[in-house]
Amino acid sequence: MSRDIDLIISKVREQLPDVDVQQWQKMHPADDDGMWFFSREGNKGEIQLESSSGNCPFTVESDAMSRSDQATQVATVPEAVKSVTDYLTSLKG
Repeated sequence: MSRDIDLIISKVREQLPDVDVQQWQKMHPADDDGMWFFSREGNKGEIQLESSSGNCPFTVESDAMSRSDQATQVATVPEAVKSVTDYLTSLKG
């Protein structure tokens, strides 16, 4: 069964073929690995989607946020794709 994050990654790559996606790697078995980091080579910044299930809704955070309470929520795959692509295309190398 496919998760929303798999569809999000695929759709972001359709729009931004040079996107790099890294999933958080657990350090301890109890850690949550439901975080994905999106970036592009040459850009100074990244955006993160977080959901322990890999399905919507996702919490969205980026380097542009100075506090964690600035994080937003996206409820659908299209909203998540738009958040990631808009942020990454707004960055200047």
